[in-house]
Amino acid sequence: MKYSQFTAPDHPSFPENGGVIACVETTQIVGGGLLMTMAAPAGLMHEASAGRYVLARCTEPTPWAQAHDWTLSLRRPLFMAGWRPALSVPDDAERWTLATPALEDAGIRWLAARRPGECVHLSGPLGNGFTLPPRVQRLALIGEPARILALAPLLHAMLDRGGSVLILLKAEGMLDAALRSLLPFAVEVHQEADEACWRARLREAMTWADAAAAALPAHETATLAEAVRAARMRIEKGLVQCLVDARLACGYGACLACLTPLANGRWTRACVHGPVFDLASLSSG
Repeated sequence: MKYSQFTAPDHPSFPENGGVIACVETTQIVGGGLLMTMAAPAGLMHEASAGRYVLARCTEPTPWAQAHDWTLSLRRPLFMAGWRPALSVPDDAERWTLATPALEDAGIRWLAARRPGECVHLSGPLGNGFTLPPRVQRLALIGEPARILALAPLLHAMLDRGGSVLILLKAEGMLDAALRSLLPFAVEVHQEADEACWRARLREAMTWADAAAAALPAHETATLAEAVRAARMRIEKGLVQCLVDARLACGYGACLACLTPLANGRWTRACVHGPVFDLASLSSG
């Protein structure tokens, strides 16, 4: 499908400043989170940068809905999980793969109900993503099944350079088949639900890894920091990067909904200074 085939010039609210129209191609529930593939105008992205996000308007693209439907007024963040460049043909589109864990949210449920060909208004890409140091050869990805796909670009970048990847998931029951099908066979996957086993696995992972990236709920940050100290004696800068669990509402630091506490006692806005932070800045060494 060419991008010109699904633009929506009849909707006067599209496009807005700093926003783009994207066309839904696929939606699926993976590991308890939403995974969407969308086609967007070419030239906006040059790679899939893990940790960066777009803000989706979760209401019908009509003036009446935007004037009267206040139930879904706040935009919802979708994290970059993959990217494919436009083909060298006129009017082709980039493909963005976007992920979010917040299925219980009304706005995300609205997005999950979109059918192929429907338009969604996105602002972005926004924020600062993960970096992959050049000398790293053993990478640990740590998270919950619904959050781990936000780290997928790191996984593929690490494998492309010939490195090793360990995925550590905190979850109960069998690993979701849809999630497992998206993970390369070269990746080692461990899953734990018991709290004591989880902490032990974290320490093992941090002993093995050259670097780690985490996408965990906010209350797990302290547990991760404790595991790093147990394995490495202290939290070294550059060792672990975290996608913080913050409410990203405006993307420009105006609403202060995403204020995140730092180890030095100060607060910062995750939407503009994150949402990826070094663990050393979030927890004292």
